[in-house]
Amino acid sequence: MGRAESLYACLCQAARLDPGACALVIDGQEYTYAELVARVNRCAAGLAKAGVRPGDAVAVAFPNSLDFIVGAFAAFALDTILVPLNPRFKEEELRHYLQLSRPTALLYPQSMQALIDTLDVPSVVRATSTEAVSVVEAADQPPTGSDKLTGIYMFSSGSTGKSKRVTRTQAQVLGEYRALAATIALSASDRILCTVPLFHAHGFGNALLASLLSGGRLVLVTSEFNARATMQALTSQAITVYPAVPFMFKMLADTRFQTPPDLSALRLAFSAGAALPEAVSKKFNEVFAKPVSQLYGSTETGAISINVLHPLDKPTTVGRPLHGTRIEIRDENGRKLAANENGEVWVAAGTATSAYDGLADMTAECFSDGCFFTGDMGTLDADGDLTITGRKKLLINVAGYKVDPLEVEEVLARHVQVSDVVVIGVEHAGAGEKIKAVVVLKEPGAAASQELIDYAAAHLAEYKVPKLVEFRPEIPRSPLGKVLRKYL
Repeated sequence: MGRAESLYACLCQAARLDPGACALVIDGQEYTYAELVARVNRCAAGLAKAGVRPGDAVAVAFPNSLDFIVGAFAAFALDTILVPLNPRFKEEELRHYLQLSRPTALLYPQSMQALIDTLDVPSVVRATSTEAVSVVEAADQPPTGSDKLTGIYMFSSGSTGKSKRVTRTQAQVLGEYRALAATIALSASDRILCTVPLFHAHGFGNALLASLLSGGRLVLVTSEFNARATMQALTSQAITVYPAVPFMFKMLADTRFQTPPDLSALRLAFSAGAALPEAVSKKFNEVFAKPVSQLYGSTETGAISINVLHPLDKPTTVGRPLHGTRIEIRDENGRKLAANENGEVWVAAGTATSAYDGLADMTAECFSDGCFFTGDMGTLDADGDLTITGRKKLLINVAGYKVDPLEVEEVLARHVQVSDVVVIGVEHAGAGEKIKAVVVLKEPGAAASQELIDYAAAHLAEYKVPKLVEFRPEIPRSPLGKVLRKYL
């Protein structure tokens, strides 16, 4: 490979240093670095033979699996743009994301075949496994091209009712990995357990790249989260780093184990995606004698800060910036605020994108002078530790997934019996928030709560579906028609 600054090159470097080392453990099955790179090369060669070229987009919609990892690195090997997608997206959502990314290749599990068949989205390659497109290639490594357009597409929710496409280059993603690695001292001796989705920025950056680019071991448990299975992996694999989300730490702390688990190898557990309740952090430490740090990040920037210095003394903070990242607190006029003053969190980092693709107005609102305006409110104390105090925008944080209430409202409003609807987030221990829909029906009693929940579930991914439905005769509004959310 000609370029040194690429994610694929870093994986190959780790394989050259110790080809026989275990790279992956997936439901107990081990794969060496040499085996992983060979699979990546075969998949990349097959994609290239089928017509995929540098700068094209490659969508990978697998759940946590060997196929996801091979497909992702094959995309990077070919200098294409990786588009990681949630395999649980419904037809409307998947069509929207595919239209935004326009992939040349679409890789997905067999369970999605019927859904894919309903979509009129052209692509050169469609396959239900990476092995299905793999070919034996004489060259040790697949061909590569320019990296100007290569990297990753992810999607960030906002106030527009639809997700915004975010492009980050391989250099930016690699910079994020290096900043995290320097901050938490990642090495080839680390064993990282991943129980969060790899298509999500948290799992992708803080588990997949953190382990494999360091030459360490990534352990995947592919079933739905289960506290006992997770604890079995933590202990039997001598896990050293465990990135998860609040509800996972809560379930682990609340589960009774017959034999006290041995977590002596675990040097760092950290939560991201939603605020970690202090009670959960405290109980986890009481039960396992291990603190839980908090990491803060965004789709636009990757990881921003982590509280590794004092997770017990300051459990509600998200710590200090990663190496090379600057955090500032600004008021509504863009004025930099002093320590402990509350304002919007601005981030400057070489890992961050500088625009929303095709959305000039939204870009102007959220990016300026090398900074990204996160929309989160927070304070920096005298030590430089960041505390998130709330949101400037209306996004709902469901276990780390950012849900735009306007998108959910748009779906529910299409129901034949719904006259008016407002969607809000309500506090939920361990998961940040859960979604509540406040609904005005055209006729009282014309629809039941479960009917509306089922309707939303037919059009939206599970995490976007309301868990609560409240019926009201009208939505409280100001004289100017603005929804008075404080009364909901």
